[in-house]
Amino acid sequence: MAATALSSNEGTNFQTISLTDYNTGSNYSGMLWGGLNACTTSECPIRFHETSAGGYTFNAKMWRTSNGCHNIDFEGALDAHHVYCCGSLPRDFTA
Repeated sequence: MAATALSSNEGTNFQTISLTDYNTGSNYSGMLWGGLNACTTSECPIRFHETSAGGYTFNAKMWRTSNGCHNIDFEGALDAHHVYCCGSLPRDFTA
């Protein structure tokens, strides 16, 4: 997982979150409204779109815990559920 710096669009902050599936080679991108700092007390919804061939789209939830770990609940998309990574980004996930 990787994240861009916080950006703003018409007064709304967001970060672009990028994912790579090393098993399939697929790449996904989604806009996290409010950025990771907005997702420390509750989960934030995010919609990922495949940027490689395939066009797959799915919803997920993201949040960051007080110990600096980034979490994604794929809600069954990509045959996955909750994964996390701790520390600065980019970083690989642990299931």
